Amino acid sequence: MTDHLRYHILMKTCGLIVEYNPFHNGHLYHLQKAKEISKADALVAVMSGNIAQRGDFSIINKFEKAKIALDHGIDLVVELPFFYSVQSATLFAKGAITILDLLKVDSVCFGSETNNIENLKDIASTPVDPDHLKESLALGLSYPKAYSLLASSLYPNDILAVAYLKELKDKSIEPLSIQRTSMYHDDKIKEIASAKAIRKAVAEGYDYHAATDVDIDHPLFLKDIYVTIRQRLLLSDPKDIAKIHLVSEGIEKLLIKNAYRFDNFDDFIDNSISKRYTRSRIQRILMWIMLDIKESACPKYPLNYVRVLGFNEKGRQIIKEAKERGVNIITNFKHIPSAYKDIEFKAALFYALSFTDSAYTNYLIKRELMGPIII
Repeated sequence: MTDHLRYHILMKTCGLIVEYNPFHNGHLYHLQKAKEISKADALVAVMSGNIAQRGDFSIINKFEKAKIALDHGIDLVVELPFFYSVQSATLFAKGAITILDLLKVDSVCFGSETNNIENLKDIASTPVDPDHLKESLALGLSYPKAYSLLASSLYPNDILAVAYLKELKDKSIEPLSIQRTSMYHDDKIKEIASAKAIRKAVAEGYDYHAATDVDIDHPLFLKDIYVTIRQRLLLSDPKDIAKIHLVSEGIEKLLIKNAYRFDNFDDFIDNSISKRYTRSRIQRILMWIMLDIKESACPKYPLNYVRVLGFNEKGRQIIKEAKERGVNIITNFKHIPSAYKDIEFKAALFYALSFTDSAYTNYLIKRELMGPIII
């Protein structure tokens, strides 16, 4: 057996599920710690693209995010398709874990506020729906062992962790957890700050570099295009909006009503949210409305491909081995399966056309159709 072949067989991989919106010192700690505790030779990041799970734009485009990830220690960056990335926890987790399973990673490492993986496994073993975990607690559903630790501290990463663990039940991927080093709602800039704090600093125009070595040159927020959102809501037939994916329970009527009432995005959102419809859920619905993707146009078959955004030499080896197993590895946009490709192209166009800098818009459209980053 040659040394080259032996290296292929023995290489251990650990998967990370990320948004990097933007990449910061906490993410660097996460990937370094993940490699340490998994004893992996290579790290694979499944990353959302230009639009984040909470329904806002990524403040750095996905190819730049992929390059940053590779520069900081990730070996292979693959894209979580829009259909799974701009969704609630359950579908977000389903897409990410499916991709990691296709790539046959040995483990997946995620951040957790509680960092009690056994407790999280207990919750995942119950019939509870991660998308309505807080509501389940409020209703007093009785899973004492599972809920004892989380009852007073439900945070986004713990909810996602439960969703990941549910998806991992029939997979041969070892789940690993590390302590989240900053609180999601903490908006202070410091060495280990949340991505939310950095986005807030960018939006308000103050320095954020204590928390990241990344420069954010083209920030974009959903509120920046509120005029376009209002146009879409007010000029469309409500019956057509009701057919859009994620639109249900007559929520389109409230959104149209509030588009009439408010010329400020924050006022519009504040008057649209409720216990059932959180800010993130409303923003996700708006994204699907803006892309005009009807329920009937959504993919009706399981995720069966992996789109590569960037890789190094170790990443190349992971790709090669996946191809040898028959995995549909996509390195050219035109080869994405059609139902997914149509959605991805709409998402890419919407993101690119939301910038006022026409040169940057043109660059983004062309970049979407090019191959992955190789270092």
